[in-house]
Amino acid sequence: MLSRSGRVPEGAGFGRAVLPLALLLLLASPALAEEQVPRAHLEETLYDFGTVKTGAKVQYTIPLQNLGATDLVIQDMRLSVPALTVRTPRVIPPREAAILTLELDTSGFRGDVQARVVLRTNDPHAPSLELHVGGRVESAVELLPRPAIFLSAFRWEAEQRESALTIVNREESPLKILGVRSEGDRFTVRLEPVEVGRRYQLVVKLRGSGPSGLGLGRITFSTNQGETIAIPVFTLLRDQIYVSPPELDLGQISLGQIEKHPDSLKARTETLYVYKYRGEDFRIQVDAPASFVALEKTPADGPGAIVNIPGQGPTAIFEIKVAPLRGQLKLGTLEGTIRIRTNDPEFPEILVPIRCDLSK
Repeated sequence: MLSRSGRVPEGAGFGRAVLPLALLLLLASPALAEEQVPRAHLEETLYDFGTVKTGAKVQYTIPLQNLGATDLVIQDMRLSVPALTVRTPRVIPPREAAILTLELDTSGFRGDVQARVVLRTNDPHAPSLELHVGGRVESAVELLPRPAIFLSAFRWEAEQRESALTIVNREESPLKILGVRSEGDRFTVRLEPVEVGRRYQLVVKLRGSGPSGLGLGRITFSTNQGETIAIPVFTLLRDQIYVSPPELDLGQISLGQIEKHPDSLKARTETLYVYKYRGEDFRIQVDAPASFVALEKTPADGPGAIVNIPGQGPTAIFEIKVAPLRGQLKLGTLEGTIRIRTNDPEFPEILVPIRCDLSK
C-alpha cells in the first residue's frame, strides 16, 4: 500500500514478510523436533519355528531398523526363558539397520513352547519392542503325567511322601537310560523299570532332614537315543510353623510416579501369612524392618484364627499386610527383615527378608 507521498510506509513490507515466516517456522518446528529422535522398527514380531526334535537349536535373524535421525540405543533386554539368547548391536546409527539373531536351545522343552524377548530402547515412541517365539518340540521320550516333579510335606511325614513320573519310549527301537543324576539335597531319586526298553518310572522322595521352605532341584538323565533330558523338581518342606511367602519383594517403585499418583502406592501392598499346624492359642508379635514399611496384623490381638485346611487339618493363621511408607522411601535398594516372635518354644522366632528397589 502506497502513502500519499507515493512511498511505501516504513515497516509495511517487513510486516508482511515476518508473518508468513513465523507461521512457517511454527508449522515446521514439530516436524523438525520429531526428526531428532531414533525410530525403532522390527520387520517381524512373531517367529514360529514349527515342529522340531528336542535338542535342536533353532535360529532366526531379523532386521532391526532405526528410521530416525539419531542413534538408536538398546538399553537392555529381557528373555522369558534362559534357553533363549539374542545378539544385536547395542547402538544402531540413524537410517541404518542391524541384524538381530535369536537362538533357542530346545533341550529342556517338550510339547508347545512359548517365549518372549523384550528390548528396551531410547525411542520415546517405542520404549520397548516385543518379539514372540513359538513352536512345538517333539521327543522320542515322553514324560507322564507332566515333565516336572512337585513334592510338598510336613517334616515329620516327608519320608512317606513321594512323587513319580513315567518315562515312555515313543520309538520302535528299545530305550536305554544310560545314567541318572540329581542336583539338590532336598530329595532322593530311584529309577524302576516297568517294561524294559519301553517304560520306566522315576520316583522322587523328600528328605525329612532337608532345609525347610521352597526348593528347586533337577534330575537329568541321558538315553541311548542321544537325548539328555532335564526334569525340574519343586519341593516344599514345612515345619509345624511356617510362613508364605518365605520372603517379600515389593518390586521396583518409581518415586516420580508416586509423586504424581500417590494412591498407586497401595498396589505395592503385599500379604504375608503365618501358619501353625494344630496351633491352638498360637500367638505372634511382629516387628517391622527399619521404617520403610508399615505392618497390619489380623487378628490384631489374641491367638490366630483356626482354619480347617483341606488335606492338612486345623491350622492357626495370621495375615500380615506389608505396605511401603511413602515418606520413608529413598532412591536405591531398601532391604530389611521382618521379625516374627512366637509363643512356641521350638520356633520362637521367624525372620522374613524384605526388599524393594526405588527409581526416579
